[in-house]
Amino acid sequence: MYRTGALLVALLVALLTVTACGSPRAGSGRKALDRPTPWTAPKGPGGYGGLLLGARWRVDWATVDGRNIDAPPNAGAWVEFGYDNTLVGDYGCTPFKASATVTATTLTVGAQASRAVPDEACPAKERAFERRMRKIFTGGPLAVAERVDDVSMTLKNQRGDYAALQMLWPQGLFGAPWQLQYLIVADATVAMTAGKEVYFVFHRDGTVTGKGGCNGIKGRAAFAGEHVTLYSLTRTTHRTCSRKIMSEEDNLLNQDPRTFTVMTGSGIKFVDETDGLNYFGYHFIRLTGTPPRPGA
Repeated sequence: MYRTGALLVALLVALLTVTACGSPRAGSGRKALDRPTPWTAPKGPGGYGGLLLGARWRVDWATVDGRNIDAPPNAGAWVEFGYDNTLVGDYGCTPFKASATVTATTLTVGAQASRAVPDEACPAKERAFERRMRKIFTGGPLAVAERVDDVSMTLKNQRGDYAALQMLWPQGLFGAPWQLQYLIVADATVAMTAGKEVYFVFHRDGTVTGKGGCNGIKGRAAFAGEHVTLYSLTRTTHRTCSRKIMSEEDNLLNQDPRTFTVMTGSGIKFVDETDGLNYFGYHFIRLTGTPPRPGA
């Protein structure tokens, strides 16, 4: 009888030990699921060349043979540099794709993988700009230099022709968590009470996921050139937090579909100026750093 009792106690202790080890601490599982994975830039060459990678840049103007020509409006001409040595873009009338080698100070464009014929319906001025852009990109290695700041660059070939670039979409726009730091309401800013618990993750397929301060959220966003259209958000969870945080989350969800101008600099801004001085917008900063340990 003593042996049977001892055996039962031993089994009970073992069971409790396994259960304690295999179950998360109260609340720890939810925190681990809610916490976004911070974005860390893939390894690049550094320098101004490294700033080109992972971002999309609009072409503001080009200078060829000493003559300036403005780019098509609404970011009709753009280039995007991948970390996989690829370059995609649009000359203004024709999309293109090519291999590209980027160092800290130079860009070398390889053979183009696609040779689409320019659209004859494209306006004459835009076709003229395209011819100059092609000449710049096929004129050998390009020197990369800062034009005004790290969101404006110049690509210059050995003949002295150059293209002026302005950042259109920043590094990590897609797939990285972007903390909604504050709302822009007319000439005022409204900080988010929940801080890092309010973030959006934009995906290339147009979906938006994230957190509104207390609950998970989802929706859609359509990026096109200098503009983004944000559609209504919905909750994916049903938790309750403080009255103030819940009120701010409700306001995020109650926005009608709206088209914003995308602005880059210190983070990204989405600004709708259609109502003049009563404009509205969002200011995001990227959450960066080392991803947390599972369950931490």
